[in-house]
Amino acid sequence: MFIKRTLYTLGMAGALALSVSGLPTQAATLDIRPHEAAAVCGARAPQVKVIVENVTSQGILTVELYRPSKRDFLKKASRVHRIRVPAKSGSQTVCFDIKAAGAYAVAAYQDLDADRDLDQKWNMMPAEPFALSSNKKLAFAMPVFDDAAFQVPSEGATIRIRLQR
Repeated sequence: MFIKRTLYTLGMAGALALSVSGLPTQAATLDIRPHEAAAVCGARAPQVKVIVENVTSQGILTVELYRPSKRDFLKKASRVHRIRVPAKSGSQTVCFDIKAAGAYAVAAYQDLDADRDLDQKWNMMPAEPFALSSNKKLAFAMPVFDDAAFQVPSEGATIRIRLQR
């Protein structure tokens, strides 16, 4: 009984020490759901392989693939799939399986506070690092599909985008 109680006390002290230090692993604290996983790169064709540059090791990297839409770009209605992964410094690669060749667009952002939402400034522009598949810098309005569109041939495509800070 004494040994059990001592181990329990030491275990609680260790847990308290970890919570006080504030150093839990980042992945353990991020809300990333199984349906938001990336496809295995190279597993099938066609795929869109996205290399995201200028990422820091804070929060969640979110990459979204969109189909053509005049009015629903950057909205759920035209989104094909959303991928979320723990952000790591440097560049990160994610892959999307697609059903057919055609026009697509990609938007990516680094959710620095890991709240699963793109923070915006007073003028509705992104307040967190953001990028489009065209690497076009954002002006004074949110982009339309044609600003970010690219063609994916039947064998797939690789694009490289750089987060703007």
